[in-house]
Amino acid sequence: MQKASTTIPAGAKFIKVPTLSRWIVVPTHPEGYQDIARAPEQWLSVHKAIEENLQAKYTTMTATAEARDNIQIPPIKGQLTRLLDELVPEVHDEIKATFDDEFPSGEEEWCSFVALPSIIKMVARISNRVLVGQSLCRNPEYITGCINYALEVFSMAYIISAFPEPIRPFVNRIISPIPRRIRSMTTFLQPLLDERRTKKGDKGDDYQPQAIFLNWLADTAEQREKDDREVVLRTMLVNFGSIHTTSMTFTHALFSVLSHPQYIAPLREEIELCIQEDGWTKPAIDRMRLLDSFLKESQRFDLMTILIGNRLAVEDCTISGTVIPKGTMVAANMVDAHFHPSMWGETADEFDPYRFIKLEEETGKVIKLPTSTLYTMTFGYGRHACPGRFFAGQEMKLLMAYFLHHYDLKLETKHGERPNNFWFGMGNVPNRSAKVLMRKRKEV
Repeated sequence: MQKASTTIPAGAKFIKVPTLSRWIVVPTHPEGYQDIARAPEQWLSVHKAIEENLQAKYTTMTATAEARDNIQIPPIKGQLTRLLDELVPEVHDEIKATFDDEFPSGEEEWCSFVALPSIIKMVARISNRVLVGQSLCRNPEYITGCINYALEVFSMAYIISAFPEPIRPFVNRIISPIPRRIRSMTTFLQPLLDERRTKKGDKGDDYQPQAIFLNWLADTAEQREKDDREVVLRTMLVNFGSIHTTSMTFTHALFSVLSHPQYIAPLREEIELCIQEDGWTKPAIDRMRLLDSFLKESQRFDLMTILIGNRLAVEDCTISGTVIPKGTMVAANMVDAHFHPSMWGETADEFDPYRFIKLEEETGKVIKLPTSTLYTMTFGYGRHACPGRFFAGQEMKLLMAYFLHHYDLKLETKHGERPNNFWFGMGNVPNRSAKVLMRKRKEV
């Protein structure tokens, strides 16, 4: 993408990029995505793009008009974000419990773990502490189901899209594991919904539900007259949208930390100072400015994908003076955004963990881990930016702080170099087989 950008004619506003399934139109400058993001849904539809990319009517079951009301969004933007002060200690408690279960606390010798699959499992459990509560998040069968659901959605979307539209329903009925997965996840979630309904009926106005996403979602569903199946599907959808993206983002960052070991000491110094003064709390996590800058730089530098923010033109429309025909898929170019010299200067191609601290000191511009801009697009941009990015940011900072505070870590590669990423189409996945060596720090 970077090499091809040098061949774009002067004055061109959009280019076409080939993918495995279709051509996608992207602006030639990051600022050009502004008009795409601002376009109304009846012109450029994010829902239609998701439905096509994920084959949603067969996978996530969210392609109906009823499902497009996104009842999962209000509790994410509302309680989940507003109650972060209360939720951070819960997340820390689950991180501690996860490490105690996965890594023996008395281990003083180096031991290794395969990074990405281990982190996926950890993030699934930690996230679900807030999504469904302590008892279910510690159920291995439930956590495995959450993890496998995302893999099933991606694989089925890829398979189904390879067939002509008329026979896709038949192919889906024959080979899809997703209906069985929904039934399985319902057996875990339905008892919690039934218990909530019983307690609410018994206690009336005195009912104080547990502060978990499932309860907030159930409240929203009742207000909008949705049934329990919708609550189950949306809970699965939130898990689908959070576990693997958070895990891959975090694993990229962990590999970046360990392949730049000179930054471990200053990161630890900041972490230890903050938790000594404020404990494992949100104020302490918020004060970890170097850690925040490091993770944000990893997001900028270690791209998860080349294209993001897809929209499908549902009618002919004019964007930035250019006619976009109906049926065209448009998106943002993350390579251009995250490495554009107009924003990042001559060091755009260098990894600098202090970059966002310097940016604030030199320009007054504050870009933190959850911040979404035209030049930092890991969480998307505009009104459709990831609604859970504030929770995800706290979760990743907490997990990295816990790793660095409690453990010595190094990459199990020949010279400590970063393992090669795996590119599939437009996606960039951290090396799935790379191992990390760890041991308990004696001084903690």
